[in-house]
Amino acid sequence: MTGSVPARFSVAVVALCVCALTVGAVVPMTVGAGDNATIFYFEPSETEADAGETVTLELIASTHGDYAGDGIDTLSATVAYDPGVFSVADVEHGPMLAAGDSDAEVDGAVEIDDEAGTVTIDQERTPSGDGARATETAATITLEVAEDAPSTNETLEITDASAVLISDYPQAVVDREATISITETSGGDDPVAGFVAPSALIAVGAVLLIAVRRWG
Repeated sequence: MTGSVPARFSVAVVALCVCALTVGAVVPMTVGAGDNATIFYFEPSETEADAGETVTLELIASTHGDYAGDGIDTLSATVAYDPGVFSVADVEHGPMLAAGDSDAEVDGAVEIDDEAGTVTIDQERTPSGDGARATETAATITLEVAEDAPSTNETLEITDASAVLISDYPQAVVDREATISITETSGGDDPVAGFVAPSALIAVGAVLLIAVRRWG
């Protein structure tokens, strides 16, 4: 019995060490997943529009920087849409990359391919400084809905996104899509109204002609 005490103590120490190592490995991974990443998403994430109208969404970029406190220096994102339903009417660069420095500016470029249904946004912070650490609008995108668009739910998807820290290391990226509910507009009232009167006159004329022939 006396020999079992050290054995039990050794087992307890080993178990304690294993638990400590496990917690030490899991906790940084959990924290890192949220703190060391840039999240791209749309605001609003769900919206509605009629055929023939325009709809505007903000592309938001959110990051806390890396473990050393460095922010991002450049970002890019490609937004995919159905070219049979949408076309890009306008894209404006937002202030996200300039966050934290009143002297910083956003140097950006936009490439629109309405045939493929994509718009690509590339941005750089000038000067880089400590980089951007914020949750802010990266770009405002205005889409024009086709006049003949049917009633449907369309998805706006981020197919390719990146964020690079001032240390030139890429940061992990998480992206979320948006849904736009389209309502088809009916334009059938005017044509009906335009043809009701002539049709009625033709019908009345036919009846009168038959009556005249019958009683003539």
